[in-house]
Amino acid sequence: MQRRIFTVPLALILLSAPALALQQPGGGAIPSNGNLKGYLTSEGDGTIDPATAAAVTPETFDPTCNLTFKVIARGGGQLNSFGWYNVTGQKPAPSDLHEFLGCNDGVGVTKTLAIKSDPAYKGGKIGFFMASTEGKTDTNCVKFGPAGPDKSTFGSLYYSEAKYNDDNMGANSFIHLILFDSVKYPKAFYFGWEDLYGGGDNDFEDLLTRVEGISCAGGGDACDTGSMGLCAAGVRQCKGGALQCLPVTAPGKETCNGIDDDCNGKVDEGDICPPNQVCFKGSCVGKCGAGEFQCPAGLTCDAPSGLCVDPACQNKSCPAGSVCRAGECKTACMGVVCPTGDVCKNDVCVDPCVGVTCDASSVCEGGVCKDKCACGNCPSGKACAASGKCVDAGCDTKTCGAGEVCKAGACVDGCAGVTCPEGQSCKSGKCAATPGTGGAGGKGGGAGSTSFGGKAGAGGKAGGAGGKAGGAGGKAGAGGASGGAAGKAGGVTVDAPAEESPTSGSSGCGCQVVGRADGALGLGLAALGVLAARRRRRGAA
Repeated sequence: MQRRIFTVPLALILLSAPALALQQPGGGAIPSNGNLKGYLTSEGDGTIDPATAAAVTPETFDPTCNLTFKVIARGGGQLNSFGWYNVTGQKPAPSDLHEFLGCNDGVGVTKTLAIKSDPAYKGGKIGFFMASTEGKTDTNCVKFGPAGPDKSTFGSLYYSEAKYNDDNMGANSFIHLILFDSVKYPKAFYFGWEDLYGGGDNDFEDLLTRVEGISCAGGGDACDTGSMGLCAAGVRQCKGGALQCLPVTAPGKETCNGIDDDCNGKVDEGDICPPNQVCFKGSCVGKCGAGEFQCPAGLTCDAPSGLCVDPACQNKSCPAGSVCRAGECKTACMGVVCPTGDVCKNDVCVDPCVGVTCDASSVCEGGVCKDKCACGNCPSGKACAASGKCVDAGCDTKTCGAGEVCKAGACVDGCAGVTCPEGQSCKSGKCAATPGTGGAGGKGGGAGSTSFGGKAGAGGKAGGAGGKAGGAGGKAGAGGASGGAAGKAGGVTVDAPAEESPTSGSSGCGCQVVGRADGALGLGLAALGVLAARRRRRGAA
């Protein structure tokens, strides 16, 4: 099931209060007239209400590869300029004021700046400024040089960081810039400027521009929405001038995948598997207690769940985030090392990007859509791959085979260094429930028990889960798996919950039975059984 980005703000997860109308010192809501509404509507953003959506934050921004600037309106009597500067924590020096929309750039003019390749860009956040010609009767245009704006051609400077404005007087200062985050254009803001020192007519369309390719500082970072399950993963986005933690995905239909898809706090619940199967560690497996199968020694069949469990965990309920092991509630995912790209949730290794759809300029990392690294903004030791992700240097041009991953420029086994959760094993670079291979027992020609825990006759092979061990010279039944070395005992241990083979001759079970090379039972069987089996239904977080 594919999920798309879910951006409807929920009251539970908002990080800011609802937007309120802004006011200048002395009263009076701003903006003062309806001109802005008309301009926004003409740009396809008519759903924005300037009276309630206007904000004075964010003040600083994170740029992407390219910035696109467009002049929407010039309603003032002056020909003002617009540009950017590097955010350093100090008032920008005149030489760091980089004009990009000049006073002669009229309405409709659009320019693009590859800011991350601009020598003036220092990396990090940027701010924006407007230079006015107020009081300069001998000129109608601000002139810029290597040292910044020529003092003889500009009247005042106003910044997105209001504390640096020429007429800043603290909390009672006049507002010179209001912002609207675009609904139509991704990563875009409208900047509405008021260009008169100490206030003006407050229409904020003296210079109205749109800048695309920016997000408010901190936007795009992963966050926790406070919701349950899949809906807990969020990303910070700018809404109404403030950062909000919005969910990456909407609640969906519950499936057997080890994830709380419907965000109700329960994992893999309900009737989500085929008949006579139950969901265990993200896979549908055969029920125990069906047909002639009974659970191995040391375990008992939990009828409600259909799983073989440690008797000490029967009827035991563990809190969220923990699982039952040997009768005690233990932290889920403890000691687990998932394959590259996967994360451990609820004691299951899952890909957090499954079901997340990003736009063409983004790529999913850790369940969150992030800007592609096309403009080369990877940290030291990393390189930008064609996928848009930063990878180890040397891996950007490396193609690895199935089940392999690239690390430090070399292809390695995707299961190397992986420690899967109990009940899962790593194969082809992924952790998954170990598949069961039960089947009808083969007919043996010699002595040998046909029940679980028995010993195979000389040369016999042990059957898989639900199967029977053959006698001397016998073969495993259809769907059965080979056990230990020929001629050795075929005693059983519980290795992991398993799915019944499609060719199985019996019902199988949510536990796999495999041959042991030494034929020992007793304490070894009990210990492995306790460690490897637990009840999924009550222990899931």
